[in-house]
Amino acid sequence: MADTQTILAMVLSITAGLMIWYILRSRQNRRMNNLEDLEEYSGMAKNPENLMNPDDEALDELDRLLSKEFDSDE
Repeated sequence: MADTQTILAMVLSITAGLMIWYILRSRQNRRMNNLEDLEEYSGMAKNPENLMNPDDEALDELDRLLSKEFDSDE
């Protein structure tokens, strides 16, 4: 009969192998999902015509950024 240490070493080795397999499989699935997401991404705006008409909040933010930039140049 095999001694206890040998049996435990085999069980731990099998467990470690299964854990490595599970981690690699999870990583591969995550990469495949990321590739599918990239294929669907076109980079185009959903409503490009809305970008041509800025709202008051956007204009205020632009003024704030421009004044901050010009103040730092002086």
